[in-house]
Amino acid sequence: MNEFAITACDPGGSAPLPDLPEDHHRHFMANLSGVERLSLLKRFTLDFHADPDLGKISEEQAELLYERGFLPEKIRLYGLNRDNIDLYLSDVQRWLTRLVNGPYSIVFNNKVLFTQVFGRYCRVPGIIAIFRNGRAIPYGELWDRIISGQDSGRMMVAKPLGGGGGGSVYFIRTDRHHAVIETNDEEGARVVVKVSELAEVLAAQEVPFILNDYIQQGDFTQALFPLTVNTLRVLVIRHPVTRQGQVIRAVQRIGTSESYPIDNFSLGGLSAEINLANGELSHAVAAEGKHAGKRWESHPDTGEKISEKRVPHWEDIKADICRLFENLPYIKYCGFDLIIDDDGFIVLEGNSYSQVRLFQMSSPLLDNQVLVDFYKSEGLLVT
Repeated sequence: MNEFAITACDPGGSAPLPDLPEDHHRHFMANLSGVERLSLLKRFTLDFHADPDLGKISEEQAELLYERGFLPEKIRLYGLNRDNIDLYLSDVQRWLTRLVNGPYSIVFNNKVLFTQVFGRYCRVPGIIAIFRNGRAIPYGELWDRIISGQDSGRMMVAKPLGGGGGGSVYFIRTDRHHAVIETNDEEGARVVVKVSELAEVLAAQEVPFILNDYIQQGDFTQALFPLTVNTLRVLVIRHPVTRQGQVIRAVQRIGTSESYPIDNFSLGGLSAEINLANGELSHAVAAEGKHAGKRWESHPDTGEKISEKRVPHWEDIKADICRLFENLPYIKYCGFDLIIDDDGFIVLEGNSYSQVRLFQMSSPLLDNQVLVDFYKSEGLLVT
């Protein structure tokens, strides 16, 4: 496999650095106010001391990170130091992006509402049933056909109704008699039940679940790693001056033997930055697991080439995402998860406070002046 060690990010290039005050993170942290912001600061403090990487860094490094709102893992993931830290969005700032869309964040936090709103403007996975309070709530007649053995068989995906993060995802394959369930949970990774028992399994979850149609990915992402659906995360903002949607960063997520059966970056999956100008993939990186700590030009499990591959119809994808954003003028910030197929893309979900380490392990977010101006306009950077 083609690989090379990760080093601290070099901004590189000849473009001027954005207009950022020196040591702006420390000033931002010192001036946090308001109930929501201070509650997030409390959460940050708890997470900081619970981070396993805290014991692997020096007291000086810990002080540098804490005073500027970064978790200890970012030394390992970003190669942070006093010289480059100003160019990275901090963990506290990322958590505060949940406030950017105000009350409209509910559109992203409930997958039924997301389907109803976004399904008017783009393709989204169909809903088969919802499971809550110990019972199934069918969406149409399909669910009854499945559990009664009248359906000839299909692939489905079940996951928590609210929030994100990729945890507790179930891939379900049925025939007329049985359901094979595969999950990313460490316990019970693969079980077989009767189709008549499927409702009992899903309704027994501690949180409400949604059951969707499985989406078949296209040839491009299938080739990257065929055992997972490999999604794109596209970060879109509403330009602070023009008020139009703008794709600001994008990455291709790629599953591995570590993350199977999903492509989740936090569970050992890979992330490859997408060149916004031409759709070309960079090398890939992993945040966790046996593939972390290196940059992969080819897939570490299969040897499939990653770097320099180009996302098909990239210009059309960017244009369509921006048009989608324009249909929702009350949304200002979103990380869209897309499944690319041979007809375009399906919007799997949206994230109102997108995880950013899958972007920043390739290059820092605050090296982009437009994004810096946006964060300043939302009160997430000092001016």
